[in-house]
Amino acid sequence: MKRQFFVIMFLASLTLQAQNGPATNEVRTIKAEEMPTQAIVTFDVQRIKTMGSSSTASNATGAAQWETYANTPLSEDVRAQLYPQLRKYIVNFGQKEAVNVLLDWLQTSGKFTSRAKQQSSNAKRPNRPYYPEEMLYYLNGDSEDYAILFSRIIRDLVGLDVALVYYTSNVDGKTFNHMATAIQFTEDVPGDAVTIGEKRYVITDPAYQGAPVGRTHPHCDNSTANIILLKR
Repeated sequence: MKRQFFVIMFLASLTLQAQNGPATNEVRTIKAEEMPTQAIVTFDVQRIKTMGSSSTASNATGAAQWETYANTPLSEDVRAQLYPQLRKYIVNFGQKEAVNVLLDWLQTSGKFTSRAKQQSSNAKRPNRPYYPEEMLYYLNGDSEDYAILFSRIIRDLVGLDVALVYYTSNVDGKTFNHMATAIQFTEDVPGDAVTIGEKRYVITDPAYQGAPVGRTHPHCDNSTANIILLKR
């Protein structure tokens, strides 16, 4: 009876592998431009593709969509690879310095491409943000993708509360949309900030290359921004 059970389980396993195709892993070296900060991560490509076909957040719009993507955790195996490597670069720093290290790492290791340009150059690219793990894998996205990934890393690795900050403004007669993050530091950190309830969240923009903690993009106005508070 036991032998029959194991044969059935083995055949089921082969069937599942045939359906999903061979497992394919890809290694990414995610390195800051000038600083030594880097992480080497192996990704399950099949899982990334499955994320891309998910309609969970695609069916939502606006703040609800951004919140769903940003609150989606990284997979356990990616967390186990990524966070110990990043932690060694920030372990001896205070909160502001640690966040600046991670901010520079993401700002300079990826490529910024607007959503419109992504879609015009790639018909298969859906009109939606990336899940955090997708963005970590592709490292080519717009401000929403950067903010969503950065919010995930800061909550997980530094343990601070984070909000997404979405801006809409008019620049030279054209609509300008942008997203940053805002972090509730428990230490005294100066800079541009928004208030949520009675708590101060300092602007931190991973898509504004070269901008440190506390600096707002020049085309953005914090007083009119749409703020989405995220789960820890």
